[in-house]
Amino acid sequence: MNNYDLFWTAFAAIGQAVGAIATSAAVIVTLWQIRYANRKKVKMRFSDKNVVISENGNLEFHFVNLTVTNIGNRNIIVRNWGIKVSKKQNLLIVPDMTNPIVKAIQKQLPCTLEPEESLDLVFDIKLFLRNLREQLKNGTFKEKDKLTLYMLDSTGKEYCIRSDKTIKKYIEDNQKYE
Repeated sequence: MNNYDLFWTAFAAIGQAVGAIATSAAVIVTLWQIRYANRKKVKMRFSDKNVVISENGNLEFHFVNLTVTNIGNRNIIVRNWGIKVSKKQNLLIVPDMTNPIVKAIQKQLPCTLEPEESLDLVFDIKLFLRNLREQLKNGTFKEKDKLTLYMLDSTGKEYCIRSDKTIKKYIEDNQKYE
């Protein structure tokens, strides 16, 4: 074998190694894209300034609202929701489904959200404020704390959103409902 054959054999081996590395990288990227594309994705928004008024105007219902929107490409089953107290403790919010207004504006849980669908989770503002005051009295929260709300799906995955206001601000802004 002469030097010329040795050069081309070495050149071919290097080319095969580079090709194998490129193929492995392509497989890894493809697997990552498939996994990333099939992730569950949720967008949440919380508001304490919500009112339902009857057509004749003689009934008002004030409530807090957590809007959950499925922005992924897989269905999500919303199992429950509430307020996070700590990493290991949550306050589960159970709406009063005997209230005709709550029944009209909130679907029964668990509820399946298809891609691009939204769900409004509602809770009476009076009960919300009462629970915040009780948690302050028990020392679970401090007035300067901001609320973290969570939504739990059927697989046990927890999605969280941190509120813009402090607990003190929620209580001050909504004193008229107590």
